[in-house]
Amino acid sequence: MRSACKCSVVGRLLSLAVISTAALFVCSCGSMTKDTTLAKEAVVGFHAQLDSGQYTVLYEAADPKLHSITSEPDFVKFLDAVHRKLGAVRGSNLQNWRAGWYAGQGTTIVLTYNTSFAAGSGTEQFTWHIDNNRALLYGYHINSADLIEK
Repeated sequence: MRSACKCSVVGRLLSLAVISTAALFVCSCGSMTKDTTLAKEAVVGFHAQLDSGQYTVLYEAADPKLHSITSEPDFVKFLDAVHRKLGAVRGSNLQNWRAGWYAGQGTTIVLTYNTSFAAGSGTEQFTWHIDNNRALLYGYHINSADLIEK
């Protein structure tokens, strides 16, 4: 009789563990969806500020880790070159995304877009750090033959 009781307790604990793990997964997926939405909205804002020449504002609102990687003058010079050579954003299509959660850092969302500009096109990659329901720019990269050739 005792072995039947032990199996019953072990079975209940195992069931509880599975249910807890599933609940954690569902909660984290909801959070990742919300965080990805924040990042996508931030890309729209980035493009609007890029088109209006608000490079300093973009830098000031960026994650402190971006500030440790590049200086404001270098960031401004880079974005000015992108806008000057490629022109205004005409359209942007999400190609790929990934999300990660890192202990001590929180959520990071990476979005890759194929973007058309008035004078060319390029593949943009945005890395966003989600902090207190805000997407903070952590990295911006663009691959564009049109950018190099002009």
